[in-house]
Amino acid sequence: MNKYQELWWLQAHSDHEAFALLRERGVAPCHLLHYLQMVAEKLGKAYLWRSGSPPPASHAGFVQFMRLMGGVRATERARIAEIFEFKRFEDFQKWIRLALPSAYALERLAPAFAHDGPNPEYPWPRAEPVHAPATYNFELWRDIRDSAHGRRLLRVIEIAVTRFPEYA
Repeated sequence: MNKYQELWWLQAHSDHEAFALLRERGVAPCHLLHYLQMVAEKLGKAYLWRSGSPPPASHAGFVQFMRLMGGVRATERARIAEIFEFKRFEDFQKWIRLALPSAYALERLAPAFAHDGPNPEYPWPRAEPVHAPATYNFELWRDIRDSAHGRRLLRVIEIAVTRFPEYA
């Protein structure tokens, strides 16, 4: 892990701790999604810094991170599968394909991508707000919270953060 990766990883780790604390306290889903989106973004950027060059200045990065993890060299595949608690790397790749829509939806929660739609930070639509994030029923959070697939996404994000130095 290079020094730039470490900085982004440390912030992702801190954001994940805040997410876990808020989840324990049962706060509104908008706050959980806000922190989860930030964790995913910073995790992606930390991984992308492995080249030594800065990733694009964007809130995206998590989907790219997942795709890169699914395409690691053959010599790394068994280790990556073990780190992320999959029996076989092929199972991990299959899960990634299934999880990409949720990962993409998580990235799209950033206000810069949500445009005038649901986001966990600001009421929308901007010109004539109708929804406050604190009272909005986010479909993505229901999917993450209530489905086995969604709970697996939370687990993979947790592993990605806590074990980052092992695969960075």
